[in-house]
Amino acid sequence: MTAINLSTDIPSQINTVEKLAAWCSQVLASLNPTATAIEGVGYTERVAQSGVFYVAADNKYRRLIRLSLEVSPDFESGGMKPWQYTQEISNTPIPASFKSN
Repeated sequence: MTAINLSTDIPSQINTVEKLAAWCSQVLASLNPTATAIEGVGYTERVAQSGVFYVAADNKYRRLIRLSLEVSPDFESGGMKPWQYTQEISNTPIPASFKSN
Protein backbone atom coordinates (compact mmCIF):
# COMPACT_ATOMS: atom_id res chain seq x y z
CA MET A 1 0.00 0.00 0.00
CA THR A 2 1.06 3.59 -0.43
CA ALA A 3 1.40 4.58 3.21
CA ILE A 4 0.38 8.05 4.32
CA ASN A 5 1.24 10.04 7.41
CA LEU A 6 -1.61 12.51 7.90
CA SER A 7 0.55 14.99 9.78
CA THR A 8 3.47 15.14 7.31
CA ASP A 9 2.37 13.91 3.87
CA ILE A 10 -0.67 16.05 3.10
CA PRO A 11 0.30 19.66 2.33
CA SER A 12 -1.02 22.11 4.93
CA GLN A 13 -2.82 24.18 2.29
CA ILE A 14 -5.22 21.31 1.64
CA ASN A 15 -8.10 22.49 3.78
CA THR A 16 -11.23 21.23 1.99
CA VAL A 17 -12.55 17.83 0.99
CA GLU A 18 -12.46 18.97 -2.65
CA LYS A 19 -8.74 19.85 -2.48
CA LEU A 20 -8.06 16.54 -0.72
CA ALA A 21 -9.91 14.61 -3.45
CA ALA A 22 -7.94 16.41 -6.17
CA TRP A 23 -4.66 15.73 -4.34
CA CYS A 24 -5.45 12.04 -3.74
CA SER A 25 -6.49 11.45 -7.33
CA GLN A 26 -3.36 13.12 -8.66
CA VAL A 27 -1.10 11.13 -6.32
CA LEU A 28 -2.74 7.82 -7.26
CA ALA A 29 -2.65 8.60 -11.00
CA SER A 30 0.99 9.67 -10.80
CA LEU A 31 2.09 6.60 -8.82
CA ASN A 32 0.11 4.08 -10.88
CA PRO A 33 0.10 5.29 -14.51
CA THR A 34 -0.14 1.83 -16.04
CA ALA A 35 -2.21 -0.06 -13.44
CA THR A 36 -5.46 -1.36 -14.88
CA ALA A 37 -8.48 -3.21 -13.60
CA ILE A 38 -10.98 -5.52 -15.23
CA GLU A 39 -14.31 -3.71 -14.87
CA GLY A 40 -16.43 -5.97 -17.04
CA VAL A 41 -16.22 -8.76 -19.58
CA GLY A 42 -13.56 -7.70 -22.04
CA TYR A 43 -13.31 -4.22 -20.49
CA THR A 44 -10.28 -2.84 -18.66
CA GLU A 45 -9.57 0.70 -17.57
CA ARG A 46 -6.78 2.54 -15.77
CA VAL A 47 -7.39 2.44 -12.01
CA ALA A 48 -6.51 6.09 -11.39
CA GLN A 49 -7.02 9.00 -13.74
CA SER A 50 -6.86 12.69 -12.93
CA GLY A 51 -6.52 15.62 -15.28
CA VAL A 52 -7.53 19.21 -15.85
CA PHE A 53 -9.66 19.90 -18.90
CA TYR A 54 -11.13 23.06 -20.42
CA VAL A 55 -14.91 22.97 -20.79
CA ALA A 56 -15.85 25.42 -23.51
CA ALA A 57 -19.58 25.24 -22.71
CA ASP A 58 -19.07 27.25 -19.52
CA ASN A 59 -15.55 28.62 -20.14
CA LYS A 60 -14.07 26.85 -17.09
CA TYR A 61 -11.32 24.40 -16.32
CA ARG A 62 -12.35 21.27 -14.42
CA ARG A 63 -10.39 18.44 -12.80
CA LEU A 64 -11.91 15.18 -13.97
CA ILE A 65 -11.21 12.26 -11.66
CA ARG A 66 -11.77 8.55 -12.16
CA LEU A 67 -10.78 5.87 -9.66
CA SER A 68 -11.44 2.15 -9.82
CA LEU A 69 -10.57 0.76 -6.41
CA GLU A 70 -10.87 -2.89 -5.46
CA VAL A 71 -13.05 -3.54 -2.41
CA SER A 72 -12.71 -6.54 -0.11
CA PRO A 73 -15.75 -8.86 -0.17
CA ASP A 74 -15.79 -8.49 3.63
CA PHE A 75 -17.52 -5.12 3.16
CA GLU A 76 -20.85 -6.98 3.02
CA SER A 77 -20.58 -8.47 6.49
CA GLY A 78 -17.97 -6.41 8.31
CA GLY A 79 -18.74 -3.67 10.76
CA MET A 80 -16.19 -1.08 9.62
CA LYS A 81 -16.79 2.12 7.65
CA PRO A 82 -17.16 1.42 3.88
CA TRP A 83 -13.85 3.03 2.90
CA GLN A 84 -11.92 0.73 5.23
CA TYR A 85 -12.50 -2.19 2.84
CA THR A 86 -10.71 -0.49 -0.06
CA GLN A 87 -7.68 -2.45 -1.25
CA GLU A 88 -4.32 -0.90 -2.08
CA ILE A 89 -3.23 -0.33 -5.68
CA SER A 90 0.53 -0.33 -5.04
CA ASN A 91 3.13 0.26 -2.36
CA THR A 92 4.95 3.12 -4.06
CA PRO A 93 5.93 5.88 -1.61
CA ILE A 94 4.51 9.35 -2.09
CA PRO A 95 7.17 11.57 -3.72
CA ALA A 96 8.33 14.64 -1.78
CA SER A 97 6.93 16.93 -4.48
CA PHE A 98 3.39 15.93 -3.44
CA LYS A 99 4.04 16.63 0.24
CA SER A 100 4.91 20.33 0.03
CA ASN A 101 2.74 23.39 -0.51
